[in-house]
Amino acid sequence: MKQRLVYGPVPSRRLGRSLGVDLVPLKVCSYDCIYCQLGRTKQRTIERKPYIPAKEILVQVREKLEEGVDADYITLAGSGEPTLNTEIGPLIHEIKELTQIPVAVLTNGSLLGSRQVRESLIEADAVLPSLDAHDEEGFQTINRPHPEIRLEAVLEGLSKFRQEYPGQIWLEVFILDGINATPTDATHFKHWIEKVNPQKVHVNTAVRPPAETYARRVPLQEMTTFCNIIGEQAEVIAPFKGTERHERGADIEEDFLNILARRPCTLDDISSALNVHRNEILKHIEPLVKNGSIAIVSDGSVAHYQLKKPR
Repeated sequence: MKQRLVYGPVPSRRLGRSLGVDLVPLKVCSYDCIYCQLGRTKQRTIERKPYIPAKEILVQVREKLEEGVDADYITLAGSGEPTLNTEIGPLIHEIKELTQIPVAVLTNGSLLGSRQVRESLIEADAVLPSLDAHDEEGFQTINRPHPEIRLEAVLEGLSKFRQEYPGQIWLEVFILDGINATPTDATHFKHWIEKVNPQKVHVNTAVRPPAETYARRVPLQEMTTFCNIIGEQAEVIAPFKGTERHERGADIEEDFLNILARRPCTLDDISSALNVHRNEILKHIEPLVKNGSIAIVSDGSVAHYQLKKPR
């Protein structure tokens, strides 16, 4: 079964019900973040090209819209860094011609120093870049960027984008226990965040199995303290809350396998994303766990289902 380029909607703690769109192959990225839920980067690159042509993606976007998809956002993100795709600008334009559903872009922000990249995102309704380090040493430790990327250039690109972009910028700061989560770290982050001046700051931590086991989640109380130091625009990202779902007969297995191909999920995540009752999901998942297609990964408190082999 071929991998879909458009998937979900999936539950997003930042965007509600998010219809995801892949613009690059799995783990083609400019970073190799230690906390990435997709594992280690297979192709770390800064080369921009049409990895997946916009016309191929648009065919599947239209299919979803014709099905009457219920989504809060159409989110360009998927399995790698979407701004590596040189056709992201025309794709955003064409999607907005098709639907009133707002378009969001999840990006690590590494390429915003490029005028072409900044211009390509102008029509998006919201751009959600990340900033996980406040100095070069932390940047290299956490994000493990392409050798030609430096934090100073990333910060400059973020600042330029803020000056030029008329939409919403929601900056994500991903903090990890023992690495970048102390009150002193928060004070250093605040200095740079004030220069970027985003409308929102989303403070996040590892809630799904990360690429490296030492990328540990930060307790809620410490995250709250971190937010308080940064200021009023900062908030802790809360778990997605979906409504109770009911059974649905068609294509359940294909849908949740496409979701798991991109991220580990809890049973509640899958239920909310597919609008299907938990018990119905279990009927399909349990045989796949038994035959080894799906693994259960637990951090001691929450179990996530994870596809063993990329599709």
